[in-house]
Amino acid sequence: MYHIDIMTLFPDTVGDVLSESILGRAQERDYIRILTHQIRDYTKNKQKQVDDYPYGGGQGAILQADPLYQCWDHICQERQCRPHTIYLSPCGKTFTQEDARRLAREYDHLILVCGHYEGIDQRFIDGYVDEEISLGDFVLTGGEIAAMAVADAVCRLIPGVLSHDACFEDESHWNGMLEYPQYSRPAQWHGMEVPKVLTCGDHKKVERWRRKQSILRTRDRRPDLYAQLDLSSKEDQKLLAEIRAEELLRPLPHPVYSVPATPELWASIPWPHTDAMPPHSYLLCHGPEPAACFSLEPLEAKEDLGIQDGKWSAPERSMLLTLHGQDPALLHTDLVDKLLDRAEDLARQAGSPWLRMAVSKKDKELLAHMKAVSFQYRGNLEYQGERRVAYELRLK
Repeated sequence: MYHIDIMTLFPDTVGDVLSESILGRAQERDYIRILTHQIRDYTKNKQKQVDDYPYGGGQGAILQADPLYQCWDHICQERQCRPHTIYLSPCGKTFTQEDARRLAREYDHLILVCGHYEGIDQRFIDGYVDEEISLGDFVLTGGEIAAMAVADAVCRLIPGVLSHDACFEDESHWNGMLEYPQYSRPAQWHGMEVPKVLTCGDHKKVERWRRKQSILRTRDRRPDLYAQLDLSSKEDQKLLAEIRAEELLRPLPHPVYSVPATPELWASIPWPHTDAMPPHSYLLCHGPEPAACFSLEPLEAKEDLGIQDGKWSAPERSMLLTLHGQDPALLHTDLVDKLLDRAEDLARQAGSPWLRMAVSKKDKELLAHMKAVSFQYRGNLEYQGERRVAYELRLK
């Protein structure tokens, strides 16, 4: 059982808060024990006085060393040990989640000392306090709120207090990051919708989305924490590339639409593209000007394009989408997203259940877009004399 003794001038207030809800149930089940001690009960003064004016002058009063010591000594004798003693002070080290983990891991008994007035006699701190902790760069009227915060943060890490470790491992600061956004029913509320990825039923996609949102939230809200993150893994590097690509995009100012390509239209394209017009080609136009050119080639079920280390999800007919060029002036826009949307519409109109692609590994931006709209990787292949990667999207 994990013990916490709190020395305070307001034991009822502190005790009531820490005896409710999760911590209250944990105490009933003997996972933790939180007790409060009235410092006034340990003064030798008949008037129960525990404070006096500071030597050297100044405003306010100081908690005297002896009542604090007598209370602390009583706890030590009662517990038959010298518990790790913490003074809640604005002069202390700022409390973090790592401190909560350390205190839960390294000790089974804490004494939390709540100061009041203008502070406590330094001699008690020097003789009996092991560390000083602060909630932040501000001052409270007493240490009770800080003691409750520290006790709560530590106790919820004790085995059995929460139902599963994931209850705290998925939360802000556990791994140095802020927690991702959370949603609950209903799916639509006040015109706002729950992100679709959270209702797709694919746990890997959900976990990936949550990791991405945690990275974004930590970067935007706590750059100090973000600077310390280790994002060197291959998956994190992919997420960072996606974030960079998404943030560089700007919406196109004009609507886009597609038209079947003709040799004349193909030859009039002013920017670099495939010289010869492939069969089943289209132009994606932005206003009156061509913005991209692509082809949608029908594939029969038996045409697997020779995937070398994987396979398509189902041997069904599909449409093979190939991007043959795009206006470089529109590179950092949402052009590719609009092209993919249009290709999906055309494939559906053709009655195809699948949209498939063989993409050059060098085309990092296109790959990032495809992953963002749920295309699935299916392996490597040789296509048109180049080593490429195969992706597919099931059309609903």
